[in-house]
Amino acid sequence: MATISEQGIHYQFIETKHKPVVVLAHPLGMNMRVWDYLVPDLMLNFSVLRYDLPGHGDSKAYPANTKSLVESQLVDDLLTLCNSLGIDKFHFVGTSIGGMLGQQLLISHPERLLSTVLTNTGMKIGSAEAWLERQKNVTQQGLETLAASLVPRWFSPVSTKRFPTLLSQWEGLLANVDDHSYGLLCAWLGERDTHTKLKPNGAPILLIAGEDDVATPTSSLQALGETLSAPVTELKQTGHVPSVEASREFTSLIKEHFSKRDI
Repeated sequence: MATISEQGIHYQFIETKHKPVVVLAHPLGMNMRVWDYLVPDLMLNFSVLRYDLPGHGDSKAYPANTKSLVESQLVDDLLTLCNSLGIDKFHFVGTSIGGMLGQQLLISHPERLLSTVLTNTGMKIGSAEAWLERQKNVTQQGLETLAASLVPRWFSPVSTKRFPTLLSQWEGLLANVDDHSYGLLCAWLGERDTHTKLKPNGAPILLIAGEDDVATPTSSLQALGETLSAPVTELKQTGHVPSVEASREFTSLIKEHFSKRDI
């Protein structure tokens, strides 16, 4: 059962005592439903925490007077939630902006991580100018108007053909995301660049790319892999959201990765 934290974060924590925790962080504009296909399988061997970013899903939006987010905002929010639930160490899986959050955990809080899976992300995603332009357009036009042009970028042509309702489902969900919160996260993403901060630390890391991902192509993950000395797996005919588009293969990959961690 999902609930709301004191900070207004909507989350679901399926806890099984004495089983390690997996934390799942979703892409920008989506919500914790991107993990629906993974959770039933993961919960057989793990406790699972998934949550919605502010203004996404059922999480409280950022206040209207919030002008910008501090660099550590997303990490601080996640660790506050984990601490409130008594979660110390955890496996982490993050896609897109969730993957950028994961990079920040590797930089500033590696002691909290049992292992890390970063998917469809990069040390820098896009340009600051492009993200500020996105923020401006969302502020002026609203996500309800822009959803039909943004959502098709998330998925491969094969996925949209295979799942006929995929686009309409996520267009409806994106339209309900808080415009101000989404815009703040766009600006936050535009400011992030981990090139000079990341370095190998011996932690188990797996990187996953989508062959048809236009936002964070395989080359972005390969550059990240070179920096972290971590392997990259490319999922064929998959776009930006492998947990939705290739859920079985994705689940198998991350479970195999977790099993390599001596827990």
